[in-house]
Amino acid sequence: MSEAPFIGSRIIDSISFEDIEPLMDKERLFAARWEFKKGVLPEQWDDFKKNKVEAIYEKTLAKCRSASVIEPKAVYGYFKCRKSFSALMVEGERKSFRFEFPREKRPPHRSVADYFPDEFVAFQIVTVGKNAADVAARMFSRDMYSDAFYIKGLAAEAAEALAVLMNKKILAELGFDDNRGARFSPGYPSFPDLLDQKKIVALLGPARIGVSLTKTCVFVPEYTTSAIISADPNAVNFNPNL
Repeated sequence: MSEAPFIGSRIIDSISFEDIEPLMDKERLFAARWEFKKGVLPEQWDDFKKNKVEAIYEKTLAKCRSASVIEPKAVYGYFKCRKSFSALMVEGERKSFRFEFPREKRPPHRSVADYFPDEFVAFQIVTVGKNAADVAARMFSRDMYSDAFYIKGLAAEAAEALAVLMNKKILAELGFDDNRGARFSPGYPSFPDLLDQKKIVALLGPARIGVSLTKTCVFVPEYTTSAIISADPNAVNFNPNL
């Protein structure tokens, strides 16, 4: 597709937890976010998941559903842009913003800017709402430390799944398969400047879905992420510092 589906931003507040739950990476949730893999021998991991962790997962899911812990919302949009070496000049409604990306010193000398056409660029902000952090805090105050830990880990994984869902939606609107391109978020090596969160917020207006940004460029609610989406078939996440 050579043209953006629309110019500007739109909110989506009709997403359900059931929409994102199938996209959650249970292996990452169990092993990394819930840290169950620590001290478990590799050959014992599958049985350990089946006999212990799956039950905790189902119990935590039930809590999330009964108390509406996860409230997925998103804002996304397309904006006119042009590339300038390692930067993208993006036209907002009232002003333009410059996004500068580092370039590899070694071949192939990649920069995130290389993965975007001159015509337009897509951004997204997703959140699972403030209930997850509130529920976890109440659990913690009642000495339900493990339950609070599980809720927080699941909320973080749900936010990532929601980001994947929106990424798929954007690619579908552009007429591409959902495994094409890449998603880049501020704070990572290829997109390091967290101050760019302010620019994304200015472009998308996430207050409409209950999202704000602190002075230190941290999203509120906690389980909220932003990204710039590339549909370039060569796009891939990389570390320009290596």
